[in-house]
Amino acid sequence: MIMRKYLSCIAAAGLLLACESPLETEPTSSIDDGTALTTARGIELAVNGAYRSLQGGSLYGQEEPVFADLYADNLDFTGTFGTHREFGLRSLTASNGAVLGIWQAAYNGINRTNNVLDAIPQVFAPGNPVAMRYRGEALFIRALHYSILVRAFGDVPLVSTPSRGVSDESNVSRDPVAAVYALIQADLEEAATLLPTGRVTGRATQDVANALLARVYLEAGNYAQARDKATAVIGTGLYGLLPNFVDTVYYDSPGDPTDADTLRVSFYLAKNSSESIFELQYSINNGNLHAFWFFTAELSGRWGYAPSLALYNAFEVGDSRRDASIGIDGVGRRYANKYFRIGNSDDNVIVLRLPEMYLIRAEANARLAASDVVVRDDIDVVRNRAGLADLPPTIVTQADLLNAVLQERRVELAFEGHRFWDLRRHGVAETTLILTSDRLLWPVPQAERDVNPNLTQNPGY
Repeated sequence: MIMRKYLSCIAAAGLLLACESPLETEPTSSIDDGTALTTARGIELAVNGAYRSLQGGSLYGQEEPVFADLYADNLDFTGTFGTHREFGLRSLTASNGAVLGIWQAAYNGINRTNNVLDAIPQVFAPGNPVAMRYRGEALFIRALHYSILVRAFGDVPLVSTPSRGVSDESNVSRDPVAAVYALIQADLEEAATLLPTGRVTGRATQDVANALLARVYLEAGNYAQARDKATAVIGTGLYGLLPNFVDTVYYDSPGDPTDADTLRVSFYLAKNSSESIFELQYSINNGNLHAFWFFTAELSGRWGYAPSLALYNAFEVGDSRRDASIGIDGVGRRYANKYFRIGNSDDNVIVLRLPEMYLIRAEANARLAASDVVVRDDIDVVRNRAGLADLPPTIVTQADLLNAVLQERRVELAFEGHRFWDLRRHGVAETTLILTSDRLLWPVPQAERDVNPNLTQNPGY
């Protein structure tokens, strides 16, 4: 189990490295053991470190959102890494190092949040508003980590107390999916009561917690709650769709937006835009690998995976999202276009944004047999922004409406970490991807099972 590897990971010096980020108010190279969790400043930095746990290459910094498209039909494997090839072939093994990386990174982040939650009452008086905010942020981050784990692995161990040593208690067993979702939902519901309202760049707020709740409730089959949480976020009026899916940016070389020599289109030009609900903040000193792995060699990238022809053809004629999402290099190779700051590697990574809320509400209403007009209205909000006409009024049955939502999610949210989970939730992953049922979950990493005999394996691995 990961707790054997990350003992008192928040208290250890060197885990919270300095960065130019809204998460830190002053540079700090590390937290010393004496102040890490015994002062308000130490807890502040520990919370910042918990956010940073989401940003590494195994999670939002590269692999976690990519694999949901690579394992599905949105990305083709074009690289050399055997771990990535297994995702492209949908033939994972329990020894896959990337699968292990996701598991370990998520539990590392969970342990960070557990340390914060444990320490807050020791430092702050009850009811302290700063402490309440820190608790809300830690609960949100823990819930986000568990939402990653439960989608990929199904049953996973629930660990809600800090790990500070190796003992038999470290050998925890897996908990049922329902119990995992119950913890996620409880964490987020409480977080929503503790977090500030309004918009705070790069940090959890009440709306951020509710937006993740909308997604989680949808995935868990709680459709009325998903609809209501999505409606709550939409109804704040704090978020609005950008007028066009395509923004323009001028650059002389990949990642350099300072010169006006070459025209390029990109949706993700504007960091923290009006439709962004929560995005992870990256900088030149704290970058991510998306553009490097998506771009071809001609654009100074590695081209480890490429948008599939099926995805390229899935966009309707006139859909501005195609060229904003998929580029074609000088020799005709497709590459993902949403992340482009390859020079500085400082693209922010969006975790939650407004169009997803409209599509969550549309799907939830369709599953609740709401009026087809209500469902179509939410889909059309997203389509119209992309330059497309309303859905035909002939799309009225529940099956047709759900197919329309699935299609819209595919082209709107491409490369954002949703496609495989969407296919699986809609019950069409096996037929669409020619999968057997035992490939609907990923394997529990064998390295974790080697140190924890109580971890069982998913069927088929």
